[in-house]
Amino acid sequence: MRKNKFLLILILFTASLLLGAGCWFDNDLVRMTQFGLVEGFENEEAGTLIWLGIPYARPPVGDLRWKAPQDPEAWEGVRETKEFCDECAQMGHDPLTWAPTEPIGSEDCLYLNIYRPNNDKKNLPVYVWIHGGSNDYGGATGYDGSAIAVNGDLVVVTVQYRLGPFGWLTHPELRQYDPLNNSGNFGTLDHIKALTWIRNNIAAFGGDPKKVLITGESAGGHDVMNLVISPLAKGLFHRAMSQSGGMKTLPVAAGDNRAEVLIGKLMVLDGSSEYPSDVEDYLRGKSTEELIYGYWFASSPPSSSAYQDGFVIPGSVVDTINSGNYNRVPIILGSNQDEMKFFLPLYLQTFPKPTSKGVSWAYLWAVLLYGMPLGNVVDTEDIQIYEACAYFGSLNWRYNFVDMHARPLREQQSKVWAYHFRWDGAEGSDYQFIFGAAHATEIPFFFGGTTDIWGGFAFSPVDDTAGRLALSDAMMDYLAKFAKTGNPNGHGLPVWKKWSNETGESKAIVFDANESEAEIYMIDEEITAEFVDAEFWRLYLVTLADNDYRDYLFVFKWY
Repeated sequence: MRKNKFLLILILFTASLLLGAGCWFDNDLVRMTQFGLVEGFENEEAGTLIWLGIPYARPPVGDLRWKAPQDPEAWEGVRETKEFCDECAQMGHDPLTWAPTEPIGSEDCLYLNIYRPNNDKKNLPVYVWIHGGSNDYGGATGYDGSAIAVNGDLVVVTVQYRLGPFGWLTHPELRQYDPLNNSGNFGTLDHIKALTWIRNNIAAFGGDPKKVLITGESAGGHDVMNLVISPLAKGLFHRAMSQSGGMKTLPVAAGDNRAEVLIGKLMVLDGSSEYPSDVEDYLRGKSTEELIYGYWFASSPPSSSAYQDGFVIPGSVVDTINSGNYNRVPIILGSNQDEMKFFLPLYLQTFPKPTSKGVSWAYLWAVLLYGMPLGNVVDTEDIQIYEACAYFGSLNWRYNFVDMHARPLREQQSKVWAYHFRWDGAEGSDYQFIFGAAHATEIPFFFGGTTDIWGGFAFSPVDDTAGRLALSDAMMDYLAKFAKTGNPNGHGLPVWKKWSNETGESKAIVFDANESEAEIYMIDEEITAEFVDAEFWRLYLVTLADNDYRDYLFVFKWY
């Protein structure tokens, strides 16, 4: 047995040396990883080579549920990696109302996908994408890395990770092992495991393990910041970009409380009033579907933040940065002008009052998706509250996840940049009012193509314009340069100045466009807690003084 294991290691080591020296297999679609050979496919139209569904960890099922990810088992022969794996287990949703439907996906989901230009270049920068979705839903399948890989000369890696109750669950009865398994931050550990795999294997795909850029949007942006502050991620990445990062790390006690609520909901589903005598056995005995139902209805809709366990996540993002004990790399922070409009019809539909037309606020989606006249859904008073909630919620988002992080980062390091995405569609259009520069609308601009997530209308407007395409080209150029050098400048584009903590100095670059050209320029405004509070009361007491719906504004006064 030892002899066979030694022989396998020798073969893999020899193959890796040959690949590193430029001795490729006759089939350029076959590459060697430390666990075995994988074969991808060519996308001729896009000009890329692609490998889908490469395992970076063993399936976290059975005894490995709520454990740190383990190395995948080595395989013999050539493994075909030509199809996406299942998304990680999560609750399905109605596409219009986002109401929960039934569980989908699988716990066997720790795989990654690789896109690279169809050429023989090596030592290309590596762009790692962590998808969003409140750490509760989504997957890597909706993100095609071909365009940015070709346009930027990058190796693009999209990563899946455990979600919801499988990715972030902590309870005293589960904390009986080592610090990794005690942390409750299993999704974060999945990210670290994927980055470790990338460090050890990406050279076989032409990537440079010393030029790894981690990026993510929404929950993915939150996860990027968790990697920035996690001591276990040290040395695994060299630049970072957080796009509309949301959520904040939580104390372990908050996680324990969430777990107790989950157990209570599971007991209801069981039809039992007796608290389990062995919580660990009780939770481990639950099926994938039972845990998803219990988790969702314990907090609907839930969001899974990382826990400040003191080992994987040392504390809050701001406190850890202020301590100076974090992974100091060049970093970009960004937000969108109308972040909250992505969520607003969904949030408002849960409130007691429908619109003044007597219909659910969710019908705003029907205006975009099915062409329903806007006047059938809202009137002047509705429009006023919608715009006020969108403005204030988006302002608060920008403060909490860009400006609040940029200032302490700039105290510790010089290489900090910020952006504010403002492209919101045609002037006066229903799209501009309902969605605009909403949460996630910057994604296809950075990816350089259609990213069909949560409804194509949000990411692929029917009529592309020369200005929109020019803006996407510019954003891809900035990103590619950042991946290569740790500085987004250098393409003959407007200079993207670093964030400055000095009053009146440069803060963020604006990404916008008219119909014919990109509009890119620097702004010097900084959002402060005092400004956010003042804007709330201005809206509540003045702008919405005669609006019957103005109390809705309190919902967006979070953090």
